Amino acid sequence: MKIFLLSLFLFSFSSFASSLTWSQQRGLYTQAVDLQAQNMWSEALQKTKLIPAYPLTYLLEYKQLKAHFSRNSLSAVQAFIEDNLDRRASYDLQRSYLYYLAKNKYWREYLSFYPQLPNSLSLKCYHFQARLAGDQADEIWTDVQKTWLTGSSLPNACDSVLQYYLDSKQISQALILQRFHLAYANNKTSLMSYLITLMDKQNKRLAKQLYALHRAPTKVLNSPLFKDLSFNRDLLNREAQASHVFLAASIKRLAKKDIELGLNAYLVYERKRAFTSAEQVKLKKYLISRIMSRNEITLFPWLDKTLSTVGDAPLTERRIRYAIRLNNWPDIEYWLGQLDKIKQQDSKQLNSKWVYWQARVLEEKQQQGQADKLYQNIATERNYYGFLAAQKLGLDYQFNANIVNEQQQDLEHLQTQLAHIDELYFHQHRYLLKREWRVLISNQSINLQRQLGLFAFQKGWAHLSVVASILSKSWSALNIRFPAANPQLFYANAERYELDSSYIYAITRQESSFDEFARSPVGARGYMQLMPQTAKETARKIGLKNYKRRAQLTDGDINVQLGSAYFDSLLKRYKGNRVLATAAYNAGPNRVDRWQGSKDGRAEQGLTMDSWIEAIPYKETRRYVKNVLVYNVIYQHILDKPLEFLKPKEISARF
Repeated sequence: MKIFLLSLFLFSFSSFASSLTWSQQRGLYTQAVDLQAQNMWSEALQKTKLIPAYPLTYLLEYKQLKAHFSRNSLSAVQAFIEDNLDRRASYDLQRSYLYYLAKNKYWREYLSFYPQLPNSLSLKCYHFQARLAGDQADEIWTDVQKTWLTGSSLPNACDSVLQYYLDSKQISQALILQRFHLAYANNKTSLMSYLITLMDKQNKRLAKQLYALHRAPTKVLNSPLFKDLSFNRDLLNREAQASHVFLAASIKRLAKKDIELGLNAYLVYERKRAFTSAEQVKLKKYLISRIMSRNEITLFPWLDKTLSTVGDAPLTERRIRYAIRLNNWPDIEYWLGQLDKIKQQDSKQLNSKWVYWQARVLEEKQQQGQADKLYQNIATERNYYGFLAAQKLGLDYQFNANIVNEQQQDLEHLQTQLAHIDELYFHQHRYLLKREWRVLISNQSINLQRQLGLFAFQKGWAHLSVVASILSKSWSALNIRFPAANPQLFYANAERYELDSSYIYAITRQESSFDEFARSPVGARGYMQLMPQTAKETARKIGLKNYKRRAQLTDGDINVQLGSAYFDSLLKRYKGNRVLATAAYNAGPNRVDRWQGSKDGRAEQGLTMDSWIEAIPYKETRRYVKNVLVYNVIYQHILDKPLEFLKPKEISARF
């Protein structure tokens, strides 16, 4: 059977309801939600009482409680939390009630309700306020001190607490200067200005000089603040000791503005023995990173000499990618050797990425036999480099699938939880649905997590299926990790724009994991994560008059049509080259055009496809392109289509 027998339970639910039918209970719940939205609380409460056992009745109770907080709500809120310990609404109610108590300064109830120190900064400071109101200043001083020592501004809730300890001098001049250093390193000028107002005459003079230096970092070499740092620090006066801790931050700030001046400043002070060994290593790593980011070729002799002694794997990998961008095969070979030494020190082997590039080096040296042996070592892996190697050798792609099979009895004891998830899905409580699903998954064994993923897959809950595969780390469970969601929608739009349906699936899987309501921090929305402006322009170009507002991007039909049309336009822009089109879908065509057109730090004869992908400046885009290419082959496999990783014209192209 494709659907568990317990699915029938989700609709009958006879053991959870009264004589009302399941449909009637759903209807009453919907009516109660509408009444609450209209602030008709009494009428909503009457509806709520009719469905005491309905899986979502607790949400009605939650909203009822939250809308009628009072000082006397403490026991009711506590009872709700006790009755719903495994529900995220309990956590939300707890936070909301804490804020209510704090706003009204009900400090005794605040501590009674939540006596431990919260994690939230605002709630933590309200906790301090409550303890101060109970004359417990000494007991909380250690935690207040930890809260004070931050390089960022603190919430308004902390103001009165900090003022208390400032007035009592427990926040000392040393602590003020220590926080000023954190703000200085964090480039928080407003916080620096505020802290200066709290300083004594001596510290204020020092801080003002540092503030001026922060605004004009090029003066770091001539600053009297750092004149005598070569002396024994134990013998330095107070001001010299204080200024020393700012030197590294000042050099970093200068290097960010002008890397050559920053390096020069570092070398000058290094000769004066102004840094500890730990400070030297940190500064060297920072300068190496800036040199590569700024493409300062003239500084590479220092970089290469220093990087060889630092032994940092991530920076060495960046150096390899830089050499790849230049088609500098001797450099690629040398730094691969350095990386291998670093990995051996940590008892680690090179991953398939760098084994692949070792093989490419051998190819360039006309040592094809040795190269093929390395390719064979990774050609069995289901990843970008494994597929590259398999295609080079003419071997079949290895999917190494570990399909999750149905074990009906395993989920029988989770019927209540699954009924809850089913109703959240039915009523489209999307945000809460994702949170509750994660909680349910996280509390199970690995086997049950996979079974829940299969259950979601069979129910057509594609996003929840993917989430289960991720949380259970079931990377080889291809049936739940790569669901072929809503085939009519994806097939229709692929056909409409003459695209491979597997590729549209691959982009959607990478973009949103089939979360129709996904929204990124920058505002991209829906299945294919379209930016509103991109959607608007694409709708105009294809004549989609039904699209009128950005909220429609959570409509799967509209989103996939616009996303497919946009990708089709990128393919046309790049003459059918999926690598460039895919990079542009993630990073934007203007950036890809700039990467293509730039001559700085680029090989004159152009890069092969694999070199261009490896040299993409943005880590996110580099990973994105690789994933989509791999996901496309996986979906070809799932959809029973001919398998093709890279097209011949993509392999032969020069970028």
